[in-house]
Amino acid sequence: MIRYTIKMLLAACAIVAASSASALVNGPVEATIDINNRWGSGFCAEGKVSNLGSADITDWALTLDMDGTSFNNIWSASGEGVTISPESYNKRIAPNSSVQFGFCANGTGTPRVVEITYQGGGDSSSSSSSSSSSSSSSSSSSSSSSSSSSSSTSSSSSSSTSSSSSSSTSSSSSSSSSSSGGNSGACVCNWWGHSTFPICNNQDSGWGNEASGTCIGKQTCINDQSATSGGGVECGSSSSSSSSSSSSNSTSSSSSSSSSGSTTSSSSSSSSSSSSSSSSSSSSSSSSGGDWAGCSGYSTRYWDCCKAHCSWTGNVPDGVETLPACSSNDQILADVDAKSSCDNGGPSHMCQSQAPWVINDTLAYGFAAASSGDVCGRCYELRFTGSSYNGGDDPGSKAMLGKRMIVQATNIGYDVGGGQFDILVPGGGVGAFNACSNQWGIPADELGVQYGGLLATCKQSLGWNESLETYKSCLADKCQSVFGSRGLTDMYEGCMFYVDWFEAADNPSLEYREVACPNDIVVRSGVDRGFLNDIDTSCE
Repeated sequence: MIRYTIKMLLAACAIVAASSASALVNGPVEATIDINNRWGSGFCAEGKVSNLGSADITDWALTLDMDGTSFNNIWSASGEGVTISPESYNKRIAPNSSVQFGFCANGTGTPRVVEITYQGGGDSSSSSSSSSSSSSSSSSSSSSSSSSSSSSTSSSSSSSTSSSSSSSTSSSSSSSSSSSGGNSGACVCNWWGHSTFPICNNQDSGWGNEASGTCIGKQTCINDQSATSGGGVECGSSSSSSSSSSSSNSTSSSSSSSSSGSTTSSSSSSSSSSSSSSSSSSSSSSSSGGDWAGCSGYSTRYWDCCKAHCSWTGNVPDGVETLPACSSNDQILADVDAKSSCDNGGPSHMCQSQAPWVINDTLAYGFAAASSGDVCGRCYELRFTGSSYNGGDDPGSKAMLGKRMIVQATNIGYDVGGGQFDILVPGGGVGAFNACSNQWGIPADELGVQYGGLLATCKQSLGWNESLETYKSCLADKCQSVFGSRGLTDMYEGCMFYVDWFEAADNPSLEYREVACPNDIVVRSGVDRGFLNDIDTSCE
């Protein structure tokens, strides 16, 4: 499989004109980064990678100029240093389709996309550009000519789509990466086997900015990569072809002038001069994408129709909007202090928009009750491990292996323990309180077992050793009987989510971590605490 690499440096004036967004477009790939939430010491951003070509893109990765910022959280992708790689479920992008991811970062700079690495896409111009240099020596020549003058970059390239940078960049690509401001001992950092950056002269760790370009501390380059990444520090003539391609890569990815044609050639050279390194990087990114050390926990389910804990102004942090509460006919109430339906028949209920929804086959969003504390508006990524916490050899929990949910905490449960996420699922059981019978006029026994809901009713009637399809069929029938037949469409769809995507899993075990809330969740709930920048990575 051929891996194409496209690099482009955005003109400074473009960044000023659109300070909240950056984009790179070339061949079949378009990548955008849009900062949608800034606060004093950080920001959150949404990213999108689109396939403009005629065939599937089968893998991709982005390199960013972080502009002095650093990731503190990322979702629907994995981030290492300046590189964003896909999860297993969004590596493949069909023609005229796109995938999305997001991240939060510390710092006040504005990251921008400077490199796209991809496989597939079926774009002839990218293919021919990538293959125009079959050896590292011709790649070096192309890189040298393109970097000789910032004003004449386009004349040395077959495609002038990338912008030029300072004329003080590399004067010789045939020497071992003497470009980009003279790095430490003519060394470069081969970052995870597919991107190179100059080693900083003035710092030994972290990412810096020297000679108008990004550099990396030597110790960071050594210590922050896995043993199988294919990366590391490369100096002098330790490998002439690899060194030569590293030079052209370094030139194009850090403030050097380059065009898409010559840059793609240099990237192709890097790939051909160290094909084992390139393939190692590819396999590393695909196998480790999304790997993280999670805390142990499990999920339960409920829907009690009560006003949620986070719908009271006294329960959310200062500056954070409360979760809307709704009337019995699911209209948002203007009075945030209206009594809960579980408090002697008050008018406030849980809004039906709190039902979970599917993003794709392996990712879904929703809302949950967590244990007590400062939880309102916090989001958690749940990764299901394929077993049940207390449901024995549950076939639904087995079927959940590898699936993930991101849930926002909108409620607390005094019967919810640490590591437990009580996911809002219509028909999941009313638990300690029941306002649903009054809201919908449905007898309590039709709503299922108090703790466990409709699925628990199915298991009580069918026994505990039936097949997954038998349980799912029973649960689907009850979703229709309780919600579908009464025209409670949102509730029916949420109930069927539990049948189809959630595999009728009975209290599945999981690993979890707190993450920044995806924009889709924030838009639906209205609860946004991102500006607090207070994500807690502990397991307490």
